Amino acid sequence: MVNKMNVEIIDKYNKISTPDELLVFMSKYINYGYLGKNKKIYHFDDVDFDNDWYLEYILETKDDILSTLFGNCFDQTELERDWFFSHGYCYKTIYIMADLIDSSDCPCHSFLVYKNNNDNGWNWFENSDYENRGIHKFDSIDKLLEYQYSKYLDFLKKFNIKEDEIKKIIFTEFEGPPKNISA
Repeated sequence: MVNKMNVEIIDKYNKISTPDELLVFMSKYINYGYLGKNKKIYHFDDVDFDNDWYLEYILETKDDILSTLFGNCFDQTELERDWFFSHGYCYKTIYIMADLIDSSDCPCHSFLVYKNNNDNGWNWFENSDYENRGIHKFDSIDKLLEYQYSKYLDFLKKFNIKEDEIKKIIFTEFEGPPKNISA
């Protein structure tokens, strides 16, 4: 169930002043999972995690995620968007997926990238994907997206993606979705 707003967590979040501090905060406090319409928190290793996704998932707001301390890549990207926006960074939020007719079994991912303040490079900010957690620096956004494409392609190989399906992998930059949107 959803906890009441944790004043201590909110205070810590409000005091974050750098992307590195945000990553430390998120890796310490934000767990991978999602909030259901039924107000249940689904942890990634719950038996019903995938089964209930399309019926129960709702996108969390910043306040939701700071209360539940759980969020999937979409929720965490929205928390990151809030922080980067409020700190004046140039950033983009991106969604990658294989655009298939039946894509329910094909995982997707959303993430935030931001421009370095002191040079022309771009950084990929990642917390929700444990295997790639960190701030990854690139000379250009093109190189960053090429790298993301190759990582996603490697990941999809576990799902026996076919050659013609690989051609349907798309990146989409997206603005903030509506509050509490469903899957």
